Amino acid sequence: MTEIDRSKSEVAGNVSWELATNGPPSNYEYFPEVRAGINANPFQTRIGPKLKVTDEQKSRLYHDGFLVIKHAVPLELTRDARERVKHLRASGGTHDFQRGFQFFATTPECQQGFVNMFEGSRLGECLRELIGPFSPIIACDAHNTPGADDSGYVGGDQGEMGHIDGMMAPPPQYYPKNIDDILALGKDPKDPKAMHCYMSHLDHTVQNPMGTPFYMDPERTLTIGDFTAFVGIAFSDQTELGCGQTGVRRGFHHDTEQFFRMQRDAGGPIGYEGPGWPRVDPASVARGTPQMGMPSALLQPPQPRHGGYINIDGWRNSRGNPYSWLTPVVLEEGDAFVALHGLPHAGTANHSRHTRYTAFYRVRRFRPKNPYEGDPRWMHGTRDHNDRLGDASAATFDYESYNPYQMTIDHLCDMWSEWDGMKDTVKHAREKQVGRYPVTLEFPVSSKYSLGRLPPVEVNR
Repeated sequence: MTEIDRSKSEVAGNVSWELATNGPPSNYEYFPEVRAGINANPFQTRIGPKLKVTDEQKSRLYHDGFLVIKHAVPLELTRDARERVKHLRASGGTHDFQRGFQFFATTPECQQGFVNMFEGSRLGECLRELIGPFSPIIACDAHNTPGADDSGYVGGDQGEMGHIDGMMAPPPQYYPKNIDDILALGKDPKDPKAMHCYMSHLDHTVQNPMGTPFYMDPERTLTIGDFTAFVGIAFSDQTELGCGQTGVRRGFHHDTEQFFRMQRDAGGPIGYEGPGWPRVDPASVARGTPQMGMPSALLQPPQPRHGGYINIDGWRNSRGNPYSWLTPVVLEEGDAFVALHGLPHAGTANHSRHTRYTAFYRVRRFRPKNPYEGDPRWMHGTRDHNDRLGDASAATFDYESYNPYQMTIDHLCDMWSEWDGMKDTVKHAREKQVGRYPVTLEFPVSSKYSLGRLPPVEVNR
């Protein structure tokens, strides 16, 4: 990352360099309860022991793509957050997003409880040392997986392939259900190129029901959002396997960065519609069952470079079969984990009878020239497409002074560039492994996969 002249960039948007470095004060005007007019000073003095990430932990974070930080959040904060959610559920004030998977606790009181866990503990301070300055967290997602019900239904299972936040969920009104839907749009289902760029008739102002835009920018150079770090805080115990833990594809961040670099070098776009990532998988159309395309880097099972297949007793999907691609992130209440944005992850099955409570925060490093930095409409902490407004509508930027889309592309292709506290670790690791990656990959061209690439192959071991 280029060194920044702080004398010329003391303030970006609503956030000063000092605020981004030290975190928010108790009367920060954009806290949920302050914005709602409920409590003018909801944020108490930070509590808990100072957290230190050791060199050995940094090395593990580099190689695995994620790290568990033990006892990161005092239990009085996690229990307060859980009580706020339970009160909301008891009053019938939750929104069921998907049966057996999650609800979003969107009241200011609940969101404040989640913000308190992050900024009211010493975790935010720890992450600012690990990453660098970032705008105060004012929102997050609460992914709370209900336990198995009396009928035996087990929810939370998102499959083993995993996803990268900022990917476009399949909206029913735009993705084809059958061949007739493709024909009705005037596209040729036998044309792999047309399937690869299936959304080309849309523009950057159109978004799916989840609020994710089909294109990030008007120029259509980018079709995926990003941020710096994906952070989770457990506010229930998650030590018993099969209780809905987050699953990660350990070590795959090395693969996904190489995948994005391949897309960039081939002319883009980066994300969907770029090489190796069709909107609609041409092979599925040929079978008569159109399906959303996936990035070729994720189509492969774990290889020896990732540690091989997973085989853990009690680690099983909603059908009772063992998970073999996903590594469980096992947390006690109050533990946190931090991962790169580019590490694929997924929700897993909750076979227990207890709700699994976790809050997820999406942290993006402070961008000194961003005219919207800290703007509450961006809901810092919950966004996986940080250059769109909270309702995912497009914003206008002067590319001469600040081109967020190019910065995002640069970051996707250099994922450690926004981690100030990891510079030495990354440098030493790359010197030791004699190259940028532990294993260098190539993505062979497939004649049957128009504009695409087959899963990667290793070019050195």
